[in-house]
Amino acid sequence: MVNAPSTALASPQAPAAPEDAPQAFVTLSVVTWNSAECIEACLRSVLTQTHRNFELWVVDNASADDTCALVAALAETDKRIKLHRLNHNTGFCGGHNYSLNRTTSEAVLLVNPDTELDPDYLEHALAALHKDERIGVVCGLLLQSREPDARIDSAGMLALPDGRFALRLHGIRQSQAGPLTPQYVDGADGALPLYRRRYIDDLRVEGEFFDPRFFAHKEDWDIAWRGQLLGWRTWFEPACRALHPRQFQPTNLRVRLRMSRRVRANAVRNQWIMLIKNTPKAQIWHMVVRALPRQLAILAYLLVAERTSLSALRYVWQHRKEILASRRLIQSRARAGWSPVATA
Repeated sequence: MVNAPSTALASPQAPAAPEDAPQAFVTLSVVTWNSAECIEACLRSVLTQTHRNFELWVVDNASADDTCALVAALAETDKRIKLHRLNHNTGFCGGHNYSLNRTTSEAVLLVNPDTELDPDYLEHALAALHKDERIGVVCGLLLQSREPDARIDSAGMLALPDGRFALRLHGIRQSQAGPLTPQYVDGADGALPLYRRRYIDDLRVEGEFFDPRFFAHKEDWDIAWRGQLLGWRTWFEPACRALHPRQFQPTNLRVRLRMSRRVRANAVRNQWIMLIKNTPKAQIWHMVVRALPRQLAILAYLLVAERTSLSALRYVWQHRKEILASRRLIQSRARAGWSPVATA
């Protein structure tokens, strides 16, 4: 794994903005698929943000429930909401790529439909993004419930030596976590990250920010690793708070067994694609030593208990040329590292 930025770095000092400074224009991207149970609460929390200068793109992946009707009704009350209906399910990656490829705002906040933002989430996230031009991503404190001492869903992500990422402080009570301080972390969970536009454009591979092969699952790991390779930083800002009762946990066997065959296969396939694309040449053997035991254990599990997910191995082999082409582009760009904004 690439060396992650230290979380002990001192906070960069941000210059005070004039009180009458215009608000930055932001795109909020929500991807839905049969999200009728939660989408209305999510969008209402977005519409009450103290930062008002935004457009809200809802990209629907051919929902069969009332998602679009609920969004359309809200759009009648607030013209910032733009509903885009796709005729087939493009997944998390395809849906957000749709928004990212058609907007030009200086920052983009991805919003999972099962989240509810505190009113000042976007305001605090933008302030943090402007602390340092090398910060490409800001993530907040996501909580699993509204109870006084709620369990933490995530506080950013932590890079592991075997090419995986873990949610920081996941499942821990706030009282157990102690005081949370703003700091650099290894990556941002995909539920509510704020991306700088230059970061989005810098990380594109063959024109796309999210790898469309991933569809859904581990795409935030892939982005976090790629961002590290290119020298960008991720900032955790605990003043950004939101509700996110996470349900997608493929490492939990009971949860995994309730998932569709496609999602389970994606969880395996995307890990292998990510390892192939992102591991620097100098770290290949180190990564093999670290990752191989777990990957062999997963393969054994598939052979014994989940043969349908062996399609992941077949997919990687059949698409090896395209995956290796992506690797060459990523590693070539990584060697150049991060570069500051050009000044006139």
